[in-house]
Amino acid sequence: MRRVLVFVAACAPMLAGCISWSVDESWFFKPLSRAQKATTAGELKLDAEDRLTRSSAFSLDFGRIFPNFFDRMSARISHEFVGLGGERIAITRVAGANGSDDEPLIVHCGGESGDRRSHGTVYAGKILPWGEAVLMDYPGYGDSSGQPTVAAMLAFQRDFASYLDRLAVNRPLILWGHSLGGPICAAIASQSRQVDAVILETTAPNFEDAMDATKPWLTPPTVQLDVVDGLKVYDVAVALATFTGPIMVLGAGKDQVFPVKLERSVAAKLREQGLAVTYLEYAAADHMNAALNGFFVRDAAGFFANIANSRH
Repeated sequence: MRRVLVFVAACAPMLAGCISWSVDESWFFKPLSRAQKATTAGELKLDAEDRLTRSSAFSLDFGRIFPNFFDRMSARISHEFVGLGGERIAITRVAGANGSDDEPLIVHCGGESGDRRSHGTVYAGKILPWGEAVLMDYPGYGDSSGQPTVAAMLAFQRDFASYLDRLAVNRPLILWGHSLGGPICAAIASQSRQVDAVILETTAPNFEDAMDATKPWLTPPTVQLDVVDGLKVYDVAVALATFTGPIMVLGAGKDQVFPVKLERSVAAKLREQGLAVTYLEYAAADHMNAALNGFFVRDAAGFFANIANSRH
């Protein structure tokens, strides 16, 4: 709603002659406001992270979806600040109680407002059945320093890719991007030497398509929205053009953020490039829960098993 009001207020005086509107990173990167950020690693945490270590309504719900969830409930949650791209980036790792040192590392890239602290418990919950979760806050998000500008994001992505390469020397590495995290995840994969697989959940092919899907419905037909050049690097098909590992794309029939046709388009464009793509679509799923259902557990089991065995 805020996006609609800001746009209409800006364009109302000149609707007849408003031709071009330049869209910058503020359209896409919308970190949640936080009264106080953590200043030391000891202060870092996930909201309600004890849900991952004890029986609760949360764990019961996840246990119904993932048969091995109770066995995987975390005994190990660690937090740290890492210097990346000139900023202090907050990172949390969540490992299952019976996890091994060679199980997949699965890195989650959140959407426009998704941060490690506010949403990390859910992120970790959907990842734990498949491997160890690595969660982070983009620059300016959650407990990380800086601002989410294009320059800051690009610098962070470069250093984060190198950090992951060091982290995953002897184990499979999977990047999992949700929503706008899909193009960001693809960009990081293009800069890494170690990524074995990519998962793109309810995402868009690029930031231009994402903008078209989220623009105010009151936008006059005479108004053309243009993404600034710095954001055009976020294109899934371009970033993954030379990627050789398996890719999974998740679509949701009831997605009210990105129409499912965009998610189908992501898979189609990657397949046109000859890439190994698994496309899973769930008619009853929405933008947030495509990976949180028993059908996904059944359909994705082989995908994860093949990756886990790829380094053995």
